Amino acid sequence: MRKVIRLVSIQLWAVLASMFAMGENKKRKTRALYVGFVLFLVLMSGVSFIYAYSMGIVLRMFDSIEIMPSLFMAMTSVLVLFTTLFKVKGTLFAFKDYDMVMSLPVSNSQVVASRLILLYSINFVFVLVVMVPVMIAYGILAGPGLNFYIYGIILVLFIPLIPIIIASVLGTGLAYISSGFRFKNLAYILFSFILLIGFMIVPVFLGDSTEAMVELGQEINKKVQEIYPLAGIYSKAIIGGEFVSAIIFMAISLLSFWLFSLLVGRVFVRINSSLMSGVAKGNYKLGELKTSSPLKALYLIDLKRYFVTPIYVMNTAFGVVIAFLAGLSLPFINLDNLSGQVDLTLLRDFLPMFIGFCMATSSTTMAGISIEGKNLWIKKSLPVSIDLIFAAKILVNLTVLAPILIASVVLGITMGLPFINVLVLLLMVVVFSLYISLYGLVINLIFPNLTWTNETVIIKQSTASLISVFSGMGMVGVLALLWGLTKDSLVAIILFIILLCVLILVLYKWLSYKGKKRFLSL
Repeated sequence: MRKVIRLVSIQLWAVLASMFAMGENKKRKTRALYVGFVLFLVLMSGVSFIYAYSMGIVLRMFDSIEIMPSLFMAMTSVLVLFTTLFKVKGTLFAFKDYDMVMSLPVSNSQVVASRLILLYSINFVFVLVVMVPVMIAYGILAGPGLNFYIYGIILVLFIPLIPIIIASVLGTGLAYISSGFRFKNLAYILFSFILLIGFMIVPVFLGDSTEAMVELGQEINKKVQEIYPLAGIYSKAIIGGEFVSAIIFMAISLLSFWLFSLLVGRVFVRINSSLMSGVAKGNYKLGELKTSSPLKALYLIDLKRYFVTPIYVMNTAFGVVIAFLAGLSLPFINLDNLSGQVDLTLLRDFLPMFIGFCMATSSTTMAGISIEGKNLWIKKSLPVSIDLIFAAKILVNLTVLAPILIASVVLGITMGLPFINVLVLLLMVVVFSLYISLYGLVINLIFPNLTWTNETVIIKQSTASLISVFSGMGMVGVLALLWGLTKDSLVAIILFIILLCVLILVLYKWLSYKGKKRFLSL
């Protein structure tokens, strides 16, 4: 057990240190780690409380406040499942330092236990950030008894276990199936997108959404318990104060986790060997040597590096996929029937913010420098200018965002926007794409991490990724604020474009001078 705890502590410290990497100064780095982590937890807890309290008020209006804890527990479990799904490959299996870890004087079962506990620890922090504010909000709105807090505090320890198991099984299955393909990384990305889209589409066919809106409390409660039965057991425990339900919830979670750990321990080496083995390509023939310009060569290298990293694609292209799917599906929806349920004018005004949100989560440059890792010296030693290196990384981000141009045209025309509004929307997409690409590169140059051992750290858990995503969403908030002040969507978008142009100029100047010096100093 001591070896397992030691492995977990080393891995957790590596994750946290990488998340808040602040330079080579150890004292500064340690101080920044604690301060940054606490600030992040406080900020996210505040957001969770506001969201939970707002939803609780709505549920209380429909006399359904009692479903609030179980509803949020189910939502949290789904989020844990999604976030863990793409951490399995790289954390539990096929992790970069596999050979080094397996050479240590520890057993396979101890390695598996440490990896599972690492997944649990990361997700448990997220569960706390969501569920503790929910408990506080419910306590204010419903005034429950002491049993609610006792059971709530105890059961929150067990919430992440089942989602981690499901995500591990699905993630391992995806990785194993895709490993049989020649282009296994692309296959893994494709299967992952299909799985995620399936999770989003299936609930639509579970029942009549209109009825769910009319009978809000009972319908939502029924659907949650149908999809995730543990939510019903959880509700009986903390709302009904049933001791037996609490024991059943803990027993199912612990037993499932224990059995899964035993199973993984037996096939751990076999699965890793399968996932980490390469596909040999024979019948090599010497052909004509092709050459290209330095910029094109750098661009193709970075683009290939992007697509051979599934977690990179999944974390930065999902918003683009959602926007593109919306563009493909909306022409087949009868807007005349929809107009009886929602205000189409409001939807038209909301469209730029929806597109902006999808783009804000699609920055590849926020990890463009860090992804080079210890091989950054190769890029620095190439006989090309730093401008071309920066340009190649920006072009990759613009390539990823390009499908949103098509989606914007289709969505704008389908929703009946005037021609001038569609043109301005397209201009916003182009300018915002350039801003996101430049901004992500600047942030990554300021907060680089070149000592990572797992791509997940720099893509999902680094300072650069957190700042890039949340500040990108903040820019969408600025667009919403402009819309609220002007009461005119077209005017708001034009003002937003002007603001983006000013920021792009500032970012370009920084990259041209300080950015180059920063790159050379890494």
